[in-house]
Amino acid sequence: MKSISFLAVVLFVALVFAPIYSYAEGIQSNEASYTYDPEGKRDPFRPLVEEKEEIAEPDIDRPEKLKGPLEKYELSQFRLMAIVVVNGVPNAMVSTPDGRSYRVKEGDYIGIKSGQVLKIETRAVDADENGLLVEKNPDRIVVEETGYDRYTKSRVTEKRFITM
Repeated sequence: MKSISFLAVVLFVALVFAPIYSYAEGIQSNEASYTYDPEGKRDPFRPLVEEKEEIAEPDIDRPEKLKGPLEKYELSQFRLMAIVVVNGVPNAMVSTPDGRSYRVKEGDYIGIKSGQVLKIETRAVDADENGLLVEKNPDRIVVEETGYDRYTKSRVTEKRFITM
């Protein structure tokens, strides 16, 4: 009985490990015949996603010590209160979100993006061919903001408006 159980164990071990041994021999014989050709293939040791180095943006903003109270808010937060033209020179009064009012003239800086007031436009009304009054442009302040486009790596200027 001992010899039969011993024989069964040997037979079981032979059946289990024989396919593994023959598979390992096949792998070893294939390794010797295969050579890696890197032509037209990606380098497996380089990362799939390459991180590009950060490009420093040019300093477009004004220094903090030169900024005034009008450069604390976004342009959309300002409201145009009034426009006064004295001796042909327009001046405007704007209100800030904190309730304060400031006088603005052409050339002043306004907004957090260092926008500069290009011109203060007053309302122009004209009559059409039927005699009806048509408003050509409303009362508004034209502000030019300068920024930096990260994709084209160039300076970009944009005209925005503060209206009543």
